Amino acid sequence: MERYVLSEMKDKNFSKGANEIYLLTDYNKLQYPDYYKWFYGKNIPRVITGNGEIIFYLDGLEVVGLTILKKDFEAKICTFMVNPEYRKKGFSSKLLEDSFDFLGTDKPLITIPEGRLDEFSSIIDAYGWEESSITSKYYTPEYVFNDFGKKR
Repeated sequence: MERYVLSEMKDKNFSKGANEIYLLTDYNKLQYPDYYKWFYGKNIPRVITGNGEIIFYLDGLEVVGLTILKKDFEAKICTFMVNPEYRKKGFSSKLLEDSFDFLGTDKPLITIPEGRLDEFSSIIDAYGWEESSITSKYYTPEYVFNDFGKKR
């Protein structure tokens, strides 16, 4: 298993990596119709400027998991995904530790759609994340964690 950091990839590999990651995460457009615009218009520029990162692990050609991060006015896990075949094997912890290192905190801001809360319950408990609020900014309610002192 190998760890990759998108900002450290060069030229064609950067572009290929970004495109593959988009394809793996395009399920997000069900929740966020403008996901394509966000990914390429906001997230990729953040990676280039150092205010964001995408970290992923590969097992051969198989993506084990990935995390999309931003670190500007907030330290946030924007997308967190572990391939179902690799769940319950410690890969979530590896990705989270990488995320915490980049973001400089083990209590990053993260929003979780209501329908996926059960998937994240063991992570929420293990890291002591605190529910801050619930937002209905998108199509379904999302639970906001670790948003200390802020309103959404």
